[in-house]
Amino acid sequence: MSINWGRFFIGGIIASIICFATDGALHEMIVGDDWKAVYANLGATPPMETSMSMAYFAVFELGRGFIMMLLYVLMRPTCRPGPKTAAWAGLIAWIAFSLTGPAQFIPLQFFSNALWVKVGAFQLVTSIIAALAGAALYKDSGTSVVA
Repeated sequence: MSINWGRFFIGGIIASIICFATDGALHEMIVGDDWKAVYANLGATPPMETSMSMAYFAVFELGRGFIMMLLYVLMRPTCRPGPKTAAWAGLIAWIAFSLTGPAQFIPLQFFSNALWVKVGAFQLVTSIIAALAGAALYKDSGTSVVA
C-alpha cells in the first residue's frame, strides 16, 4: 500500500475544518446553557475566549480530523475503499475523541451527563460527515478512482 500523502493531508484538513466549525456551533449555540450550568455547579467563572484558546481547539480538531483520515487510509486495504469504510473511521474516531474522552470528566463534575449525551450525539453525526468528506478526496498513489 502506498499512501498518497498529498490527498491524505487535504482530506485531513477538510475533516478538521468540518469538526472545528461544527464543534464551535455546537458549544456556542446548542449546549451553551449546559456549559453555563456546569460552571455554576463548579462555582467557576466561564473562561474568556481568546485567540490562544481557539488555537488549542484548532489543534484538537486537527488531531481528530487527521486520525479519522489515518484510520480510513489504513482500513482501505482490508475493508475496501468507500463511504462505509469512511463512516467506520468516523465512528472509531468519535469513540476515542467524543465518547470516551469526555466521560472521564463526569466524575469530576466538569461534564454533566446531559452535556455528555448531547455533545456525543451531535459529534457522532459530525464525525461521520467529516470522515466521509475527507475520504471522498482520498485515493491511493497511482490509482485514478476516488473513493
